[in-house]
Parts: sequence; structure tokens; C-alpha cells
Amino acid sequence: MEIKTERLLNCLLSGLQYLDNTIKISVVSIVFGTIIALIIALVRFYRVPVLSQIFALFVTVYRGIPIMLILLIGQLLYVMYFDRIARALHLSTTVRDGDLILLGYIVLTIGVVPSVSETFRGALQSIDKTQFEAGYSVGLSTLQSLRRIILPQMFPVAFPAYINNILGVIKAVPLLSAVGIMEIMKGSLLPCGAYYSYLEGYAATTVIYFVLIILILFTAKYIENHFTCFRAAAGRKEFI
Repeated sequence: MEIKTERLLNCLLSGLQYLDNTIKISVVSIVFGTIIALIIALVRFYRVPVLSQIFALFVTVYRGIPIMLILLIGQLLYVMYFDRIARALHLSTTVRDGDLILLGYIVLTIGVVPSVSETFRGALQSIDKTQFEAGYSVGLSTLQSLRRIILPQMFPVAFPAYINNILGVIKAVPLLSAVGIMEIMKGSLLPCGAYYSYLEGYAATTVIYFVLIILILFTAKYIENHFTCFRAAAGRKEFI
């Protein structure tokens, strides 16, 4: 079976129409997931009573469940309870009027949290304890020490693994097509129904994602080099 150039081009154009959907879902999930993950990492690092144990259990359980399964369970709960919740809130909206993209936001945001929180927690543990003591010795509070000393050192350490987490989220977006959410892969496959051949659709999806991932990697490399230069300059200044 050979790939027809004209069909591939049609699939590429169709898939690109939903590039903004993929980027929007990815960015929203990554931003909110990162904020929640940082909070969980800090709570577990400082071993806050009760909350630390709850978050540890959440991370352990969620990492053991496939995202696809979470997505399908979420869709089932959405269909079963949306109308009841809408009536309780005195809304005229029904499940037919709802947008499943909200489900995609929720599932991927929660999916970001376990891996990113572990990345941040590992980076926090790599920072020498004398850095914490230095902040306290000059009268900084815990929050001030985090903002001025700890987090600026944590992010460069966590950055390579964090980028890998981000790529994982972006590559998980096609799973949302299983519940009818339009994104690059589902968009690329739309013209294939007329051809009775899906090879071009999958090839178009591969090309679009490959270019997108390469752009992200180049951007990440630039940021990582900036972190490296910044740390080197800070080291020379400290030495002098």
C-alpha cells in the first residue's frame, strides 16, 4: 500500500485545522498541572502532616492507572451525572449541549500532576540542605527562601525531565479522540473516510506531531542553555 501525495496533503490540511485545539488543551493542562504538581511536591518535601500522606497515595494510585481508562471512566461519569448536576444548579444545559473538551482538560491536567510532582520533588531533594539553612540564617521565611533561593535552583535541575513530561502530555492528546474530542489525529483522519484508506491520515498525524515536537525541543534546548549560562555566571561571581 503506497501513500498518495494528494490524499496526504488533504489529511495534513485537515489535521492542521485542529492544531489550535491540540495546543490549547496541552497548554491549559500543562499550566494547571504544573501549579498543582509544584504544590504537591512542596507539601511532600516538607512532609506536611496528613496532606503529605494523602498526596503520596494519590500519586501512587494515579500512576498505576492508564490515562485511557481514566478518560473512559470520566466520559461515563460525565454522561451519567451531567444532567443531574445541571438541574441541581438550576441550569438549562443538558449533556447534549456540553463540550467534552472540558473532560479533556481535567483528565490531562490530573495526568500531568503525578509525573511532574515527582520530577519537582526529586529536584528539591538534590539541593544541598545548607541552601535552606542559609536562607533561614539571614532571616528569610520559608516562602521567601523558596522564592529567592530554592526554586531558582530547583527549576534548572528539573527542567530536562519536565520537558519530557510535557512531551508526554502532548503525545497523549490523541487519546482524547476516543471520546470524540477533535484534535490533530482525529482531524487528519476525517478525509480518510472518503478514500477508505487511513494510511495517509496516520502519516499526516505523524508529520504534524513530529514538527511540533521538534519545535518544542529546540525551544527547550535554548532555555536549557540559558539556565546553564546563568548558573555558570553565578558560579564565577560567587568564586570572585
